[in-house]
Amino acid sequence: MATSSLSKWFQGNVSMVTSIIAAIAIIGTFQIINPFFLSPQGRITLVYAMSYFLIAACGLTLVIMIGSFDFSVVSVLKLAALICALYIDDFGLFVIPLALLVSTGLGFVNGLLFARFKVPSFLATLGLSVVVDGISLYLSRGFLHVISNRAFRSISVTFIAGLPSIFYWALVIWGVCIFIALATPFGRQMFAIGGNPTAASLCGINIVKKRIYVFMLSGFLAGLAGVLYMAQFGGGSIEIGADMSIPLFASVIAGGTSLAGGTGGPQRTILGVILITWTQAGMSMHAIGHDIQLVVFALIAIGMSILTTNRKTLSIVK
Repeated sequence: MATSSLSKWFQGNVSMVTSIIAAIAIIGTFQIINPFFLSPQGRITLVYAMSYFLIAACGLTLVIMIGSFDFSVVSVLKLAALICALYIDDFGLFVIPLALLVSTGLGFVNGLLFARFKVPSFLATLGLSVVVDGISLYLSRGFLHVISNRAFRSISVTFIAGLPSIFYWALVIWGVCIFIALATPFGRQMFAIGGNPTAASLCGINIVKKRIYVFMLSGFLAGLAGVLYMAQFGGGSIEIGADMSIPLFASVIAGGTSLAGGTGGPQRTILGVILITWTQAGMSMHAIGHDIQLVVFALIAIGMSILTTNRKTLSIVK
């Protein structure tokens, strides 16, 4: 009986177990090759790398939970970061609410296109990402923009108990997303929509409204990640977040959120984020090319998708 229960638990958490084992193996390997990897300074670098990434991944997780895609996360992150870079020195911290409002509005557009006008989510978000990238290019003119506002920089780089403040922002956002997903009626409705939207609708759930809300949350979190990213680095250009989409999707899938929807959640996403960002940091530290890194992350995403997909009940991802 105990063996049967353990087997069922493992089948339901195979991606999570795989991610834990892979993360331990990869971290151990990089530490053996280069003892600096987990040194005090190395750990700070790793914390910086995963913090803003975790916030963006939480937003994407919520979208994937309802069985949809959001390919605009990186583009929205980039635009929010550039809005801060361009205007924070002139207008102060009042630019932050503007960046978040724009990001949330873009999420609303995504949700409206998908939920109300029935445009497939991958197509709606991919199209919007192209539009947003064009706006970012127009605003930045392709130049590097540097921020001198110290109050803004302190949002991410102030050290508390030996760790940068962006890490605590990420933990708080992660905790809030877990609470929303697991402890609120809205979270249960998200799982229901991802598992079976027809049944969810018959149970009285307003699917259109809930889907729009989820995409707005994704847009807000992408924007917040962009704001904190810019506060961390203090400058950027149109290249912000270049080739970040594949690692972002890989981290969500590796954490155990199935692309088919209805399973997983942000409580698992942190495992995927650790696996992906720490692997990326280790490969960069050992001068492994960016192109090779993308291949590795794509293979991780494909492999984890195979592990988390129930092919008996799979329907096309919306």
